[in-house]
Amino acid sequence: MRYYCRKAGGLLVTLALVSLITFGVFQILPGNPAYIILGVDADPLQLEALTKSMGLDLPLYQRYLNWIQGVFRGDLGQSLRYQQPVSQLIVQGLRVTGGLAAMTMLLTVLIGIPVGIWLAGHGEKPYAVGFSMLSQLSLSIPAFCMGIFLIHIFSVQLKWLPSIGFVSWAESPLGCLKSLFLPSVSIALGSASVLIRYVKVSVTNQQKQDYVRTAYSKGLGRRRVMYGHVIRNSLIPVITILGMLTADILGGSIITENVFSLPGIGRLISVSISSRDLPLLQGLVLYLAVIVVICNFAVDLIYSVVDPRIRLKR
Repeated sequence: MRYYCRKAGGLLVTLALVSLITFGVFQILPGNPAYIILGVDADPLQLEALTKSMGLDLPLYQRYLNWIQGVFRGDLGQSLRYQQPVSQLIVQGLRVTGGLAAMTMLLTVLIGIPVGIWLAGHGEKPYAVGFSMLSQLSLSIPAFCMGIFLIHIFSVQLKWLPSIGFVSWAESPLGCLKSLFLPSVSIALGSASVLIRYVKVSVTNQQKQDYVRTAYSKGLGRRRVMYGHVIRNSLIPVITILGMLTADILGGSIITENVFSLPGIGRLISVSISSRDLPLLQGLVLYLAVIVVICNFAVDLIYSVVDPRIRLKR
């Protein structure tokens, strides 16, 4: 219990620091949001009134307190570009990016873990080396290039799947899966290649440990040694990379989402930067930071479940 309390306390402190840094960075950026709304030729009286109504004339600490109170209420301000609440836009984008991340991680795990274990078990055999080279090739191809290639094959040539757009789950579950499949595959191929490498190295290292030789000397079969001991002890680095990949995908694949015209988090980031929508960008930066912190916290908790010795060491 002490381990979990310590981790929860660290999470709260980290989130507080994240909010301070996020707010501070956007306060030192040049430019006044009131100018963006009214334009550079705005009447000075209107500019002053808008600045006051937005609370930009308040002391820095008061603006932070007002902002963080709004964050706790789910109020991240108003988007200058969309004229909608920032929190509402993020929730709408997360519905798309969340579905994309779930499908991508499912494909990544289904491809990466079995193939990594298989490669570790076949050592340096020619076909295993060739498969490793193929996985490295897929890692070297950017996701958006892979997406364009998949669009050409499965949308333009075969006409099996849509090339752009998004269909919500409420409208059509099958349409939703179809609209997310190609972008998920384009991202998952690179992510699975990373996972394959980590799984292969981790399992190979565990197979060289003394406890494996001891297990074989006791007469245990290869399957029991592999699935009962080796794979479980290989999970720590694998869980780490899965946490990183999850945070990265939930952060929005900016170029990939634009290639497939998906209205997700990545698309919002692109629009907020190009239109200098500071309230939206600030909310998105906070969201990205919180996602990374929470994923790392979840990874620490999973560590303690997979290997209880970690709780004792800390």
